[in-house]
Amino acid sequence: MKRQWLLMALAMLCTLLLNTMPAIGWGGIAPITEQLELPLSAEGELLRPELGQAKVYLDGYGIFRVATVNTIEAEKRAQEISNRLQRYVTQQGADIEPTVPLWRFDTDTNQPIVYLADSFIMTVTPADAALGGVDGVTVRADEIVDILETALARYRSERQPGALRRRLRWSAILVLLMGLLGGGLYLLHRWLSQLPADLGDKDAMVDTMLVRYRITRRQARRIYEIKNWLFWLGELLIWGGGTLLLLGLFPQTRVWRPLLIELLRRPLLIAIAVCGAYAVIRLGDILIDRLFLALYGQALPANARTQRASLRFTTFSQVLEGVFVGVVIAVCGLVILTIIGIDLGPLLASAGIVGLAISLASQSLIRDIINGFLIVMEDHYGIGDVVIVGEVSGFVETMNLRITQLRNEEGRLITIPNGKIDIVQNLSKEWSRVDLKIPVSLENDIDEALALIKQVAETMDQDAEWSKIILEPPLLLGVDNIDYIGATVRLWIKTLPLRQWDVAREYRRRLKVAFEAADLDFGVPQQAVHFVDPSVAVSRLGNGSSQQPHPEDESKPLKGH
Repeated sequence: MKRQWLLMALAMLCTLLLNTMPAIGWGGIAPITEQLELPLSAEGELLRPELGQAKVYLDGYGIFRVATVNTIEAEKRAQEISNRLQRYVTQQGADIEPTVPLWRFDTDTNQPIVYLADSFIMTVTPADAALGGVDGVTVRADEIVDILETALARYRSERQPGALRRRLRWSAILVLLMGLLGGGLYLLHRWLSQLPADLGDKDAMVDTMLVRYRITRRQARRIYEIKNWLFWLGELLIWGGGTLLLLGLFPQTRVWRPLLIELLRRPLLIAIAVCGAYAVIRLGDILIDRLFLALYGQALPANARTQRASLRFTTFSQVLEGVFVGVVIAVCGLVILTIIGIDLGPLLASAGIVGLAISLASQSLIRDIINGFLIVMEDHYGIGDVVIVGEVSGFVETMNLRITQLRNEEGRLITIPNGKIDIVQNLSKEWSRVDLKIPVSLENDIDEALALIKQVAETMDQDAEWSKIILEPPLLLGVDNIDYIGATVRLWIKTLPLRQWDVAREYRRRLKVAFEAADLDFGVPQQAVHFVDPSVAVSRLGNGSSQQPHPEDESKPLKGH
């Protein structure tokens, strides 16, 4: 297990190295953050762009930011400046001079105006200076001129034949590296993403180990799911990040990158929120299981760790996990609403009214939750019990505060709202009982049959395999009924929960073998058939006689079934 986690960590490290590797810039090497030009907030996080400011682009690079001026929004103003720059460099071509930009002071507005040759580019406003973190507009104008000189030099350098050849070589290396890392991560995923081997024979475990077995198996499955999720995330980082790098290598394709990032920004943030919620849910499930496992091992003495305690701990952990999942999903939903752009202030302010409306419209849901809480707290049943609810019965497979799911003997999954549960028959709480009604033929010696039935039960109770399951000596109640089938003998055997059916099957098998060896018969339905001479019966009916047939006129009765 440690080796698997080490290999997976190594694969994720290689993925991060690919996505943080340097890319070829105009003067040598440019960092990946400059190449991708992700929409960053003031704190450097991938968030919604700051209101009142926008970035000016040239040749796919974000070079500086501008602020909102009067009624002109920052996004519109930045787009106009970017268009002017693009028109200028398109007219000049690859021979553009890097020292062309300059600024002049406008006496009418008392603000500097930036030009490229004789082409107007922008007016530097006090808001732009404040956005750049400087005191005066002239200082900010000098900074913008320097930025434009560097951007124009980069524009010219990237279109030289030598630079294009270098970028072609780097793109080939990048594609090869993406293929190697992606294929290697896929093969590693197939090799490592295997469910762990069985942890032992569950039937042979004692009750003190059963809860640990169940929680360990559940944790193994959740760790398996987390590993799968991490591998798919690594594949997405490799191919997605590599594609953005390829787009950023060439100036002809780099202009599409900001548009692609802007289109994918919200879906990407929503996907990150959903994946983060999924990871938190899975890690929370593992932590809850470990917490309950520690409580089960330390809070209860050894003699109190019965199977019932195991079932209760399992039920409580699953219910708590359901509540935790609901909270995480609610928080994730609020985060997604924020990403979409919905103001949560009025929504939260009206939460009380909305909650009242929901409570009135969802009374059945509230009743289900309240009843589910009472079922868990009063221990009516738990996960692993066999119950009868109304006309349905089955094994309690899943349970939370809203529903209970039963798996019946045909494999059908039955879902019951907790609010619909009023009377429950629990067949496996604390202990169970085998209630056997054995029909014995009336032709047998009843005392001999009683002794044999009791002997078989006592022999089974003394068996090493079955003595762990049978809790008390079998109780022979005696003859419970006599009818046309035979004498019904009743026997009780107290067993561990859920083991009454195994004990009953084995006892019936042993009893059948013992009856055959002792030449005793089980009771079967019987009836007596009398044959009467028809002429005698007709004559008596004609005379109106109601006398019974003479015994000499009858044959011996025949028994059949």
